Amino acid sequence: MNPLLVCSESTRKFLPGYDRVRVVTSAPTKDILKEVGTEENVVAIGGGAVIDTAKILSKNPIRCYPTTASGSSSTSWSVYWDGDKKCSLKRMLPKDVILNGLFVEKLPDDVVMSTTCDLVSHCLDSMSSINATEESIGYCKEALEILRNEKNNFGLIKAGDIAGKAIEIAGTNLLHSLSYPMTGHYGISHGLALGYLLPKLSKFMGYDVDDIIGEYKIDLKFDKKLIVKEAFKYDKIYEFNKKISEEILYEKL
Repeated sequence: MNPLLVCSESTRKFLPGYDRVRVVTSAPTKDILKEVGTEENVVAIGGGAVIDTAKILSKNPIRCYPTTASGSSSTSWSVYWDGDKKCSLKRMLPKDVILNGLFVEKLPDDVVMSTTCDLVSHCLDSMSSINATEESIGYCKEALEILRNEKNNFGLIKAGDIAGKAIEIAGTNLLHSLSYPMTGHYGISHGLALGYLLPKLSKFMGYDVDDIIGEYKIDLKFDKKLIVKEAFKYDKIYEFNKKISEEILYEKL
């Protein structure tokens, strides 16, 4: 069977010639569970939602060309949404991950901002996890080092792929658990939610990343008590390696 290309509208131009194309416009919802493993051969080019969709659809490990630092190219999980709740589905690690600088030369500024915040949050969550290992911490340090020293989009995507390897080992916890209800209840994009949370929580988590995210000043309006309460419904928040409570997090936000 001819391979299926899964892509966004903006990335399909980079891989022409496919007879079968599926354009992804948003994160997958639970409806996609009807299609788990229905495709033999899948190629993906795009960000997290694209690669997550491709992994769900594919019966076999996919080939992918990441164009953001989502890390989905290095994990065996796919995110989908059931109403306002974020869910994860165990899939397979991609078999081939191809990083191409030509595909990310002209990333919009808002995409660079949001995917940078996602990458940094992956590192901070992973390093702050009770599941952290020497290997996962090493990946995080490597990713942050690249981000600090390679001031270009290719370096950003490379660092995101490395940080994804840490997520595969240690998972996420505090930052991501808080971001999910911000997306689910208020429609705030994942990267923007994390961009709001990082300046408020990074030092509490024990890390100073102001040199990376200091320029991002994000002001969002939402019910903080609701977000904190909903965050504690995600089991991952309990994998954070410090004692936390709703009161502590509400104060930080």
